[in-house]
Amino acid sequence: MRERPGPSFSAEVITSTVWDAIKDIPGVADLHRNPLQSLGERVRLERHGPVRLGEDDAGPVLEVHLIIHPGARIPAVCEAVAHAGATYLERTTGSPIRHVEVHVDDVADDDE
Repeated sequence: MRERPGPSFSAEVITSTVWDAIKDIPGVADLHRNPLQSLGERVRLERHGPVRLGEDDAGPVLEVHLIIHPGARIPAVCEAVAHAGATYLERTTGSPIRHVEVHVDDVADDDE
């Protein structure tokens, strides 16, 4: 049996933790959830959520799917989200996040 280093966290906790870290970043409108992802979250298919924490050879990998505000500078938003999400999650879990992938999946409507 393979021993897991440190505690494990549910997808909901990871998503909530990362959202707390990034929700006030200028340009971030929301996390992206398509209908299948929303259903997947409800039936606990963790890999389909808007925030995913995986692992590769270098360690933990954070993946974040976003909706941004119109006119937001995508590279700047992505950089800020990657830094804030990784830093906050590292403080919360105690595991350094070596790699962050930020995906801009949609742009919010002007009236949001």
